[in-house]
Amino acid sequence: MITAPARLTAPARPAAAPRAASSESTPSASADAVGFEAELESEITALLAHEPTPQEQALARQSEAFDFVAKVQAEQQREMNALRDASMKQMQFEDELLKKWIELI
Repeated sequence: MITAPARLTAPARPAAAPRAASSESTPSASADAVGFEAELESEITALLAHEPTPQEQALARQSEAFDFVAKVQAEQQREMNALRDASMKQMQFEDELLKKWIELI
């Protein structure tokens, strides 16, 4: 079973008491911001350190295999187009040569 990727969500913060209107921030507000940033940083670190599950690894391998096949097919298509273009130019050259030969007769 494939699970949905983990989603980073902000931790719930307790409702703050109404603040008095002032242009300066209070020390508790800056402490809350630092605490919130620390919690957020720890969650990000935990998500980055997450070991992929076998299903995630299998999906990654399948994706890599698909990408490789798509790249190979694209390269083969480019080669076929180049060969077809060269063949068309050769046929045009031969047609011009045949026309000039017929004019000589």
